[in-house]
Amino acid sequence: MNKDRIFAAAFVVLVSTAIIGFSAGNTGATFTGASTNPNQAWGTSNVVAPTSVTPSSAIAGAVNLTWPATTTPPNGHTVTYLVFRNGVQVGSTAALTYSDTPGSDGTYSYTVQTKIAQGAGFFTSASSSAGSGLSDRTAPTMSVTCNGGSCAGWFNGNVTVVASGNDGTGVGMGTATTNVDAAGAITSAAPRTITVSGQSSAAGHTLAYSGADAVGNASGTTNTNVKIDLTAPTAASGETQVKGASAGQLLVSWTAGTDALSGVAGYVVYWVQTNACPAATPANYPNSATVGAVTSYTISGLSSNSLNYCTYVATKDNAGNLAAASNVGGPSKAK
Repeated sequence: MNKDRIFAAAFVVLVSTAIIGFSAGNTGATFTGASTNPNQAWGTSNVVAPTSVTPSSAIAGAVNLTWPATTTPPNGHTVTYLVFRNGVQVGSTAALTYSDTPGSDGTYSYTVQTKIAQGAGFFTSASSSAGSGLSDRTAPTMSVTCNGGSCAGWFNGNVTVVASGNDGTGVGMGTATTNVDAAGAITSAAPRTITVSGQSSAAGHTLAYSGADAVGNASGTTNTNVKIDLTAPTAASGETQVKGASAGQLLVSWTAGTDALSGVAGYVVYWVQTNACPAATPANYPNSATVGAVTSYTISGLSSNSLNYCTYVATKDNAGNLAAASNVGGPSKAK
């Protein structure tokens, strides 16, 4: 009788020890149980990791992770998932998603493990296959071009404006926004192309532009001006010509033209060798020189005292508009 009680007590201790071992283990991907009692049976369970993890970039440096559920049956146990960034655990969740925000921009490797727990004990799986995620909290750098170049200076027609951005090593460009003369901001995929038209004031059309990358990190707004002058300056007048100071020179003089918007940039002086002056058109006067905002110009390299020359000038403003021709001077001989 006493021997039976001692054996029973020993069996209880043995079974209790086996159960405690099952509950307290924490790293095995597989757990098993066994009993010396023929009327009891322990099962075997393999803790399976999710097959993969899929990171996607989000605003402000966040990396959103998703993965498929483990195929391990819960069998009444608690199933959670452990999230690792570059091999270091950063989170735990019962969901199939997790949002992680690293401390700085860059590319990170993510894996997920399955955790099966009951009471104080738990078992974890191996890691899923790794997924690469980009943390990006840096807004793009925005810029604009006007007719393919700088927006500085004056234009004499419609201006094609392209607002674009550079997101560096980030997720790439998303949208660009423009607002002309405070008429309302319009956003579209970057780069954004618009046309600015119509004569402006001296200050120009106001162009505000900004942008955001593909996850919504937004730049600040930058303002620039697009100046358009569609009005030609007034014509120069009183054009005359006399022999120059040296052989082969002809001195051309005129009264200045004016321009009320972009201002006078200079003049184009035209000449042709002829004995009868034709109408003042560039086709009739194939020789020309562009000069600054002056009122005289010496043509050199002409035939001395033998041939006649006719001349005229055209005022040019800072937008490139040309005035009507001045009066024609000549025909006169060079010195």
